[in-house]
Amino acid sequence: MYISKIKIINYKCFSETEVEFKEGLNVILGHNNGGKSTLLEAISLVIDTEKSKRLTAWDFHQGMGLDSLKQNPPGIFISLYLSMSDNEDYNSGDVALFSSYNIVLEPKVEACLTYEFYLPTTEHELYRELVADASNTLDIIKIIDSRFIRKYTYSIYGGKPSLHQSVSSEDLRKIDFQKVDALRNVNRDLFSKRADLLHDVLSYFLDYDIKNCAESKEDKDSKLNELRSNFKSEIGKSISSLINRIKGGKDEILKYADKTGALYQNSDLIFDGTITEEELIKVLNIAVSSCIGYHIPISNNGLGYNNLIYISLLLAKMQSNKEVSYMGTTNAKAFSILCIEEPEAHLHPELQYHFLKFLRQNILDGKVKQVFVTSHSPSLTAKVRLEELCSLFKDNNSITRAYYPGKIYGDDEKSKKFVQRYLDATRADLFFAGKVLFVEGLAEQILIPVFVKKLGYEEEWLRQQAIIVNLSGRYFDHFLKMYNGNKGTFPVRVACITDRDPMTKKRTTERFVSCWPVECYDEDEGKFQNHGQKYVNQYKNHANIHFFSQDEYGKTFEYDIARHNANEPAIITDSMNNQNELKEMLSKNTFEEACKVCNSQELIDIFKKNTRWDDGHKRAGLIAARYLCSLSKGEYALELATVLSESTETSKRFNVPPYIKNAIEWLLEKK
Repeated sequence: MYISKIKIINYKCFSETEVEFKEGLNVILGHNNGGKSTLLEAISLVIDTEKSKRLTAWDFHQGMGLDSLKQNPPGIFISLYLSMSDNEDYNSGDVALFSSYNIVLEPKVEACLTYEFYLPTTEHELYRELVADASNTLDIIKIIDSRFIRKYTYSIYGGKPSLHQSVSSEDLRKIDFQKVDALRNVNRDLFSKRADLLHDVLSYFLDYDIKNCAESKEDKDSKLNELRSNFKSEIGKSISSLINRIKGGKDEILKYADKTGALYQNSDLIFDGTITEEELIKVLNIAVSSCIGYHIPISNNGLGYNNLIYISLLLAKMQSNKEVSYMGTTNAKAFSILCIEEPEAHLHPELQYHFLKFLRQNILDGKVKQVFVTSHSPSLTAKVRLEELCSLFKDNNSITRAYYPGKIYGDDEKSKKFVQRYLDATRADLFFAGKVLFVEGLAEQILIPVFVKKLGYEEEWLRQQAIIVNLSGRYFDHFLKMYNGNKGTFPVRVACITDRDPMTKKRTTERFVSCWPVECYDEDEGKFQNHGQKYVNQYKNHANIHFFSQDEYGKTFEYDIARHNANEPAIITDSMNNQNELKEMLSKNTFEEACKVCNSQELIDIFKKNTRWDDGHKRAGLIAARYLCSLSKGEYALELATVLSESTETSKRFNVPPYIKNAIEWLLEKK
């Protein structure tokens, strides 16, 4: 069995939401205050026997309507649905544990556990009377907080929620629920009040090699008895030696005892005692053995490594909790759940990846049934399979809903594998974005943030959590399937910037080859094609997706930067190999004058052949063509970004290409 679904009603950011889970590893993504921690808290309210079940008035969903609140006091409902695994037998221990709470038997067993937090009906009349004159929901929440919250109670029941069948506390105690909070102090938990975790683990793994060897029970017991006997003998010698060392001071101690009257009738004080294996284990602590022979206290270790040690001990404890021979039939756990908030805390990206592998291996080895992880880390997310991801987003009505990247693609394995490979090689920032801007190359990725700042939208860009995703080519189709508006796709606005990159058949008869925009003529329809226009037309009426490309005079991102800044010498960067030529061309006011200093006769001939473009477009186009032929894109973009960021005057004069400006403004809903 595993937790296959949770239904949450009226709890914190969840109005009425269902979230599906898979067996094994589940990674929960989302923005701050997006519901990740609340989701884990909701699970714990149902099955964690150590968690307080009482809530506050501020735990109710804040979007409740005034009229509904006046009619009935609010309540919180959380239902966990547990499903039988594909390879699980009907006679398994997990199936037996939840058998009393089944809601479905065929084709696979499904059980349900529900937590309800509610105001008893005896208080409803008074409640309605006191909230009748409230003018807003906040006033009602305050009334609940001051007059009714102490009267609220809770129930945990199983099976069909409508039947209110009580769940046995004994059954709940069979569930091993462990949660590692985001705001954790691992050093404190390891070395102070939670030090029992280490000692419990060590007690279980004492003589582990003997307990788990292939020998008979009689042989194992014989070896263990011998070890215990040897320990008792050795510890007895140590205690005797210690007592002997005290003898010298015994007489001095007796003087004080005699004077207080503690000794009477020739009585005497003696010192005696013993210590068990378990008691001695409690004095053990962890140290790190360095390569040069030093033993360093673990408290001196880095927080990241101590986090990993703590979680490792927790998993080891969960293993011991399942052992019937160790815990006994009554106390042994049968169903194990581990929840970890933000495991990336204090871990560098490579260690995050190794930690994921560690979790998966523990699941495969049966050490834990199901693991829930919340994360803000694009590095960690990039190493997670799409099927393991669950993203929480708020829709346009501020209702938190769950989205599943692995389900979006269905049977489309090609796109699914492509996106997965992309995430493996990059950071998975797009799963954390409020707005997404897809671009084709590195230059756009580097320069567009500078353009956003120049346009005065930097604060809005950050507020809306917009990001730029470099696809390193035209791979839009694979990614847009996550945002195309079909059922289950992300409710995120997406702008895509694509180059026109016109092509012509004029030089060949069978295939298209790249050409300059000036070579495209209306009268030669069919001989030219425009890569960008296909996408622009396809998505021009789409609600969430929009493509932006250059006008008929444009070609690429860099080409348009030069075309729209054909009088600005600052666009010529140090890495360009024809700086002097370009500076001269920029200084010329006419096309003919620019041709005189242009070093490419081929380009001059191409531009002069065009009779449709006016002089201004030809001049700007010729400069842009020579500009494009002269740069190293990555290096150039970094240099130009530096110039625009460091020089206020240059930034003021610089013209952001209109299609880029339009994309940014549409994405931020500025037009």
